[in-house]
Amino acid sequence: MRFLLLLISLNSFLVAQEASDKEFIELYLKIQSLEKEIATLRNEIEVMQTQLDFYQSKNAEKISDIDAKLTSIMSIEDLQKFEPVIEQSEQILNTYDQAILLIRKGRLNEALSALNTFVQTNNDSDNTPLAYFWMGEINLTNGNLAVATQNYNTLVGLYPTHWKVPLAKFKLGTIYLEQGNLDRAKAQLENVIKEFPESSAAKASAETLSSLE
Repeated sequence: MRFLLLLISLNSFLVAQEASDKEFIELYLKIQSLEKEIATLRNEIEVMQTQLDFYQSKNAEKISDIDAKLTSIMSIEDLQKFEPVIEQSEQILNTYDQAILLIRKGRLNEALSALNTFVQTNNDSDNTPLAYFWMGEINLTNGNLAVATQNYNTLVGLYPTHWKVPLAKFKLGTIYLEQGNLDRAKAQLENVIKEFPESSAAKASAETLSSLE
């Protein structure tokens, strides 16, 4: 009788142990499944964050690029009235961007110095021809016609296909006019019309020639 009771008790214990083990295994598998889901979600979040950072960076680059292109077609007077889209610390700008910021602030001599530094150290930059153009503009504004002529001619000579060349050539024509060299001025302006008939520089050249008649 005792043996039977012991056998029954042992069997009950084994059944209970088996149920407990089964519950433990099920719980363990659920935990594993949840850990896998969490890992998957975490990976998706990281991917989304990376994509978000990428697109934010691209948008900032586009805004900066638009700002730079807009800046490049302005006159000195326009620049001084223009509020930049993205304001940056002067300490983290290259010398070309520093120069544009200085022009906006009306500090032309400092801007000229920054542009000189830039062209001496960045010969292969996309902004180098623009730097020569702005040097010409500043020197023209300051009445330094000979130096402005040199700046514009450097742009034309080194970067003959650059989109600022028509305007640089027109500016040379106006300098020759101011210097009293009428024949050379007319030849220069006529050349602008012939070379770049669809440009705004050609229109300005035609208007200037018309005013001389």
